[in-house]
Amino acid sequence: MTHSLRKENRMKSLITIVIALALAARPLYGDNTEPPPTPAQEQPEVLTRGPVHEAFAEPVNLELQAGLVAPTKPPENIVETPPTDKPAGGQFVWVPGYWSWDSERKGYIWVSGCWRAAPPNMCWVPGYWAKVSNGWEWVAGFWSPVTGTQQIEYLPAPPALADVQPPANPLSPDEIWVPPCWYWYMGGYIWRPGYWLATRTDWVWVPSHYLWTPRGYIFVRGRWDYPLEQRGVLFAPVYFPRPVYQRPGFSFSASIVIDIGRLQFSLFTCPRYCHYYFGDYFDDFYIGIGIYPRFECEHRHTWYDPIYEYDRWHFRRTDPRWEEHQRNEYDLRRANKDLRPPRTYHEMEARLAKLPEPQRRDVRMAEPMSAFVAAKTTPMKFEHINNDVRNKLATRSTDVDKFRQDRSRWESTTAERKTAPSREAKLTQPEKVTIPKPPIANKRGLLSIFEKGPPSRPANEQKADVRDTHKGTDTHSGRGERKR
Repeated sequence: MTHSLRKENRMKSLITIVIALALAARPLYGDNTEPPPTPAQEQPEVLTRGPVHEAFAEPVNLELQAGLVAPTKPPENIVETPPTDKPAGGQFVWVPGYWSWDSERKGYIWVSGCWRAAPPNMCWVPGYWAKVSNGWEWVAGFWSPVTGTQQIEYLPAPPALADVQPPANPLSPDEIWVPPCWYWYMGGYIWRPGYWLATRTDWVWVPSHYLWTPRGYIFVRGRWDYPLEQRGVLFAPVYFPRPVYQRPGFSFSASIVIDIGRLQFSLFTCPRYCHYYFGDYFDDFYIGIGIYPRFECEHRHTWYDPIYEYDRWHFRRTDPRWEEHQRNEYDLRRANKDLRPPRTYHEMEARLAKLPEPQRRDVRMAEPMSAFVAAKTTPMKFEHINNDVRNKLATRSTDVDKFRQDRSRWESTTAERKTAPSREAKLTQPEKVTIPKPPIANKRGLLSIFEKGPPSRPANEQKADVRDTHKGTDTHSGRGERKR
């Protein structure tokens, strides 16, 4: 080997040693390629408590009370991409999420989108935040019948309801009470009394009711819907720090699924917000801000809970003391904080790590979508969707956001557009508005999870029967449904 070649090899070895030492010394000089973890305050926080998506389930408000008002304007909606797994079946639609005001945080949290088995022949009209004199008030969304020309009719404020309680016990244990309602007819309101309705397996009756908007009141037609556990996939809400959702190009895809079966003893109702809540709302503080345990609908007759009515009938067949057990479980959790469900996904995981497997079931409020699909614990089947389909659904989310904005504009009257609208609508006659086709709809009628159509509408909900009632039928017997 020549002298020059040996010199070249020594030089290569020296360079290799220098590079190795430099790489080893980099952490000493702060040039580590692995940066420190992001502070917890700057990270999204998955919650195991919060509002249930309004398209998934809504209580029926029987009282024309003031709605939920937030003191600050909500952020712009997040770009949301659906998960990669979808329940199989044409009835399942992706409904995007929205911001919800959290009174404890004094800020907004994100109600994640959901996979929803849309009620047959219904389309979803999403809710939005409306500017009012004292802040921003939530205007609830609702399911509306699919028609050739989509219209919304805005009505003057209906009279207050009376006789909302059942006049007597049902003649059959398979009947539930449907509260009364006012119907607009021939230039005025007429009374439709409450009635007893025969319960149908796997179908929940959501009675007719009214929703407030800045333009007037909307009559929401009664419908048959699916039981809660058959409605689809509900995802956990998320708290996003402002620096996170304000990043350019930020998008989000929900991945943590709420176990609907675990909601039986931790489901609450906020009537003025037209929302259900789930999780730890056991302190008396929450009753003070209008979040009640769901069984309180039996004593506070300002709202009607179709989910509770169905569950009471369904579970009482196997547990005659079901209602008593509901109250006892609530009282236990109210008295003992250790029995309450975890408030965040991180807290839930920490608890699970300390428990033996048999005890984990009562704590596991949520799980990753992948684990939920693999467990096969629901009657739903799942299918994988590719990126093209996900991107199309994300585009539909943009369409829903635009529809919200359009609804906000057409529900503000011309005079009110210049100033914050008053909550009391001044309509004296109905106003009809032709609206664009809502982006989310189920136009087919035979698409339940078990491939069967809904029952026929109760006879008492037909306008002809309402007119007959107005002409002199006994309005307090509540037995009209049995005349069919």
